[in-house]
Amino acid sequence: MSPKVFTRFLKPGFIILALLCIGLASHHKVLDRYELASLDLRFVLRWPNISTSDKIVFIEIGQDTIDKLGRFPFDRNYHAILIKALSESGAKMIFLDILFSEPQEHDRELAYALNQAGNVYLAYAFDIDKTARAKELSARGYVGKCLNSLTEEARGTGHINIIPDSDGKFRRVPLFIKYEDTFHPYISFMMGCDHLGIHLKDVKFVPGKYIRLRPDAKIPLDEDSNMIVNFSGKWGTSYRHYSYIDVLQSYFAKGSAQTPILDLSDFKDKICIVGLTATGTGDVHPTPFESISPGIGIHAEVMNSIINRNFISRSSRAVNLFILLILGIFVSLIALKIKPVRGIFVLSLGIMSFAALAFFLFSRFGIWIDTVYPIFAMVLLYLAFIMYMYIAEWKARIVFENELDIAKKIQESFLPKKMPQIEGIGISALMLTARQVGGDLYDFVEMGNGRFGVMIGDVSGKGVPASLFMAMVVGSFKSFSKSTPMPGKVLASLNSKLVSESASDLFVTVFYTIFDTRVGLISYSNGGHLPLMRVSRSGEVALFDSKEGLPLGLAEGAYSDEDTKFNTGDVFIFYTDGVTEAMNARSELYGIERLERIVKAKREMGARDILAAIVKDIRRFEPKSKQHDDITIIVVKV
Repeated sequence: MSPKVFTRFLKPGFIILALLCIGLASHHKVLDRYELASLDLRFVLRWPNISTSDKIVFIEIGQDTIDKLGRFPFDRNYHAILIKALSESGAKMIFLDILFSEPQEHDRELAYALNQAGNVYLAYAFDIDKTARAKELSARGYVGKCLNSLTEEARGTGHINIIPDSDGKFRRVPLFIKYEDTFHPYISFMMGCDHLGIHLKDVKFVPGKYIRLRPDAKIPLDEDSNMIVNFSGKWGTSYRHYSYIDVLQSYFAKGSAQTPILDLSDFKDKICIVGLTATGTGDVHPTPFESISPGIGIHAEVMNSIINRNFISRSSRAVNLFILLILGIFVSLIALKIKPVRGIFVLSLGIMSFAALAFFLFSRFGIWIDTVYPIFAMVLLYLAFIMYMYIAEWKARIVFENELDIAKKIQESFLPKKMPQIEGIGISALMLTARQVGGDLYDFVEMGNGRFGVMIGDVSGKGVPASLFMAMVVGSFKSFSKSTPMPGKVLASLNSKLVSESASDLFVTVFYTIFDTRVGLISYSNGGHLPLMRVSRSGEVALFDSKEGLPLGLAEGAYSDEDTKFNTGDVFIFYTDGVTEAMNARSELYGIERLERIVKAKREMGARDILAAIVKDIRRFEPKSKQHDDITIIVVKV
């Protein structure tokens, strides 16, 4: 690539590379812990807050209950009595957030109470398979399986697993967990569906996308098939709370002279969630609002979201990447079009506007778009642009001028000074560099007895490093070409040297051909270069390539030898990609077809005239002032 093209594409390349790095980091959710913290801030600052259903109430097994009934777990007779009290009071649903995995003395009484109530839900817990790669969560087995005798009498059972985020807080629940080819529902999700009259068999689960409850109601899922919990506030602020022991004592007070603590009619048509809230009981988790919150609170939030259709939807990686792209373009325009002082003001305004938009989307529509990483990326990208603009041109000007002078001298010293003089063969070669320094190379090898070699190549890089690499390639080629008459072995030896000795990341494409005029045969081998073109006297065109042969300097590999006959009047064209990729004002490429046409039209001329005709045609297509890459052409006319 010419220096002009390099300079022209330097800034766009920098922008693309920067956006690519930023997008890659976004895709892998770098800074996701800070993004989660920004989500918590949105929960805390949200206004107005989401509404909560007055149908959902808590019955807490708090410290007062434990002080009076003793150490948990209690005798299951107490649970049976609680169920009876709530059921007789007209409770619509009762959920015991307690694992009944071990048999106890009064299980029969509890089972009877479940049977008589007919509206009680029980829980179990899975051992999650963290190695599974599927979008839906999978389980290896139970860590707390509900007793069959109780399950048979319950209205329904479901799992109570919740998924911690990377910062240890609980914001997500898997609404389905796959175990033994069956999807098991989250218990409060099941209860929410029952409350709305939706049967689980009518629910459509699309892993990683959504759960459709009915045509007009969908629950958005994150990419791991979890529901993001839409928290309504701190524990104790959104729903009514009752004490477990107060419910029991109020029930016992009925029909006696005692005054009940609670009016049990308050539970009519209520969804009652029963669970532990006492300090030290273990069923507490950090949430966006507080560092310690009872686990039963999440069940209320899940049911409330389903009842009121208030869900949180996190934007996908693709959407976040698109947002980053838009913001990256915005920052690029600021950096390239606006002076730095004013640019900082515009950037700050853009960041505040983006943050406000993200907050509005969350508060109004429950849409969670990434904010921390995009803002960080905007600032980092802008600073990178400022540094680039102040340093790039100054450094490039000094380095580039020095490289051009040195590289030009190196290149000229290694190119052939004259054409080989072979009887019956006309040879002409020309290199047109886009600027002072070119990345192309060629050489001739005179072997005597009517045999000679032609080599053409193109180094991957440009500038001084490419010139030095070219010098090593040409020097090594001269040495290896004298040791064997087989082109494939020459390229293999040259490649081994480059792979083992070159410390740069450069490579070179090479096409090497040996002509034997005594028998009318060419032997050739190709190392990743463009194929050799032959145009016969009759105008037939053929392209010659090798079966094996990577560019030299990348890795060890084989280079096959091929051969073919040639006849009087045959014209062979060696060329680099600067010929076929020459571009006109309409961004059209010169192409191999145009080269074939001009050679066919001029095949009766000598090598020098054919070369001149090719160059003239290219210049007509792509003027010298527009040349974007080096052009090297070798014409061999039999």
